[in-house]
Amino acid sequence: MKEYRFAVAVMAGGHSTRMGQSKHSVIIKGDGRTFLNKICDEADEAKKHLDRENISGDMVRKKIFQRYLSVREDQDIKRDGYISVNDIYKDIGPIGGIASVLKCAEEDACDAVLFLACDMIKYDKKEIINIIESYRGEDILYAETKERGLQPLASIYSVSVLENVISAIDQGNYRLRDIRKGLSNVAIYKPEDDTKYNNYNSPDEL
Repeated sequence: MKEYRFAVAVMAGGHSTRMGQSKHSVIIKGDGRTFLNKICDEADEAKKHLDRENISGDMVRKKIFQRYLSVREDQDIKRDGYISVNDIYKDIGPIGGIASVLKCAEEDACDAVLFLACDMIKYDKKEIINIIESYRGEDILYAETKERGLQPLASIYSVSVLENVISAIDQGNYRLRDIRKGLSNVAIYKPEDDTKYNNYNSPDEL
């Protein structure tokens, strides 16, 4: 029986200039949790579910084996059960965090990483489980919404694409959507509820 060992990486290293403070520490109105704690709580619940269920409908064992926080070197962000991963490539946007996390995931013998922006505060346990259950070993499984298209920071990347990511960085191409260039096994996951993928960028949106 095949087993996929997933990691979940919460991206918390953005500068958040429009929000006026680091997004990970913003309190969600009516909830009381920070952006970071909300998405991590959902990931933790998804991990419990997959650990318990263990076998998906296609008879492949799928487990969240590792959890990461993608952070800048100057950030002191910690969460129990999560490994903080500093950007190896600095000041180039989220692609630097993706490369750094994929490198750690490869060293930890993970097969693939679900990257999640910490400002998707409506994203939940069910959506994490759904996209993981939809994964079939693709190089990239992109989430795609009707209005905004591909969601690179809510998608699953095989650790095998690390070389492609580093190559793009070396060429000065930091566009996340261009990581797929040259890859033959890229698929699309279409969520049932696109609102779960909304990003919250300023206090007025809360």
